[in-house]
Amino acid sequence: MDVFLEYLFEKKTTAQDVVKKMLLVLAAVLVCMVVIVVFSMLGQFFMSYVLLAIAAVVYGLVVLLRNFSLEYEYVFTNGDLDVDIVKGRKTRTRLTSLHCRQIQLMAPITDADMKRQAESDSISRRYNAVYDESQGGVYHVIYIRDGERLLLTWQPPRALLAAMKKTNPRVITIAPEDEVDA
Repeated sequence: MDVFLEYLFEKKTTAQDVVKKMLLVLAAVLVCMVVIVVFSMLGQFFMSYVLLAIAAVVYGLVVLLRNFSLEYEYVFTNGDLDVDIVKGRKTRTRLTSLHCRQIQLMAPITDADMKRQAESDSISRRYNAVYDESQGGVYHVIYIRDGERLLLTWQPPRALLAAMKKTNPRVITIAPEDEVDA
């Protein structure tokens, strides 16, 4: 029987994100002011390009602010897991892909052994796909791809956890509060 699960979660905006957005807006305002002053000092010819330069700064600001609107998509198909990032509901980027047989260890981030393993220097890349830490249910996955040890931090739904556990039960540990009720 084929197993296909697909989930899309919007990343919750944090206070740190709000501060970064405000700093970007402030920086854009300052750049616009500098453009006006510098172009006015260069003469009448350059003053005709002030609106074009300000439009370019505003466009750049909009593009940068769009990158704060993130969604994480988890797709599980017969043991294959794909994690994508959708930025601004426009661009989709593959964060990572793995097969459940590549997993060395998967456990909640509160697990003592997992904490030690996750802080190891042998991990070459770390991927974060956590959409709302306050909800709990955050897991680390340590897996091997192309000879590298990789770490994925994410928040899988209960049904996805159960499907992964069936695929590779020896290495996947599920917290009791995340167990699917039978």
